[in-house]
Amino acid sequence: MATLNFMVGQEQGNVPVTVLRVEGDIDAATHKALQDKASEVIEGGATHILLDLGGVNYMGSAGFRAIHAMTNMLSDGDSPGLTKSTHLKLLNPTDAVARVIKTLGFDVYLDIFQDREEAINSF
Repeated sequence: MATLNFMVGQEQGNVPVTVLRVEGDIDAATHKALQDKASEVIEGGATHILLDLGGVNYMGSAGFRAIHAMTNMLSDGDSPGLTKSTHLKLLNPTDAVARVIKTLGFDVYLDIFQDREEAINSF
């Protein structure tokens, strides 16, 4: 059975940022674990999440549904549907994952960073 590993940390930028690092493939078998972990940190008070995908070599469509669900959980309701999320940003997607993000158009809605400090300060 496939599993995901998570590491959760806190950073201070312009606002407190929860860094959620994921390791493992995000697919139909594991996407619920990502959604559950996101729900846990949001219920714990996280309002700005930097999703570190540096340890993810593969993300299937279920992974993108999980990211969409995270965006909805974090939404303040003030943002129109066609703007970038101010509460969820992506860090270090591998080349393969970044290609799929761009192919599916998720880069229109989510900022993607390669530099951790720049990402944290972008919130």
